[in-house]
Amino acid sequence: MFERATRRMQENQPMCTIVLVFLATMVETVALKSLDRKVVAALLAHPRCRMSALATAVGTSAPTVSRRLAVLFEQQLIRVVSVLDQQRSGYGFAVFLRLRCVPGASGDVARAVAQWPESGYVSVVGGDLDCTAQLHVGSTKHLMSLLNDRLTTVRGVISSSTSKIIRRYSTPHGWYGGLVPDGALASLRSERLDHWTEDGQVQQRGLDELDQALVDLLAHDGRRTWRDLGARLGIQPATARRRVETLMTSGLLRLRTVVQPAVIGQPVVASLWLRVTPARLEAVGRTLAAHPNVLNIAATTGLTNLSGEIAVPDDDALYSFLTDEVGRLPGVAAVDVSDGLQVIKRASLIFDTEHPERIGDEVRAG
Repeated sequence: MFERATRRMQENQPMCTIVLVFLATMVETVALKSLDRKVVAALLAHPRCRMSALATAVGTSAPTVSRRLAVLFEQQLIRVVSVLDQQRSGYGFAVFLRLRCVPGASGDVARAVAQWPESGYVSVVGGDLDCTAQLHVGSTKHLMSLLNDRLTTVRGVISSSTSKIIRRYSTPHGWYGGLVPDGALASLRSERLDHWTEDGQVQQRGLDELDQALVDLLAHDGRRTWRDLGARLGIQPATARRRVETLMTSGLLRLRTVVQPAVIGQPVVASLWLRVTPARLEAVGRTLAAHPNVLNIAATTGLTNLSGEIAVPDDDALYSFLTDEVGRLPGVAAVDVSDGLQVIKRASLIFDTEHPERIGDEVRAG
């Protein structure tokens, strides 16, 4: 069957060579019921949204939304965090780290890399790779130190490669899984002050002590009230609000709802590695960034110059995405797909080993 599918793809898309790797999911995760999926999707679209607006978006009452969110937060299935955009604020750069491991070691290697404060995302994958990660480093010297000193102490690594992110087209700040109707999505996003796309201009500015304190509190809970922030820092709620909103509108502080895609009914997660003709890189990147199932896509250095992640309901949806969406894009020369077996870390948050849908420890750069 696989050989027939491969021949069909090659016959229909002669300009595009596609390598597919499908493996069984390592650990099953819990999927939410319909209403809860809608509530989470709306919160993905606007992480600090008012209860009344969330209720309108999902077609229920504000008290119902409030109760459902309380349960989801208590069960550690979702968390709203703030992320200081280090790359846009001038701190270093991001890279993809790809690792091959000795048989049976990929899980331990991934968990070791997840403990690095420089890693924001770590996943065990299938195919030619065993583990992928996204790192944020302050300099080339910092990256060299990670590769030559810290990585060499991780047992089980056979080889590694890195590719620098040079242009981001989309990030998980704008991902909503395609689960929010267009009208509701537009309404929710219109109220966001933070930058959920990569198109907005960023005002370069430094953070003073109060700014940093606010960022740190919101990094743990991005839905803290202005009153709570003010009480914790000994300032007026209006001061807390003004400072945070300035950081958001300037593009430095961004909000994100963290959830495993499987929880909202999209358990097939895959890493994409594309080789695109340079003249078509911008067009392909922006086209894929607009797809509702793409969590992130970025231009990189290396043999594959466009990399990202996608989450879909099943293998048929992944196949359709590759053939109907990617395969028809002019300029795509090759695509490799690494099937996600288990995401260990997202947004600097490490998921529980036994229950991979539950958000656990927080590991961030100091």
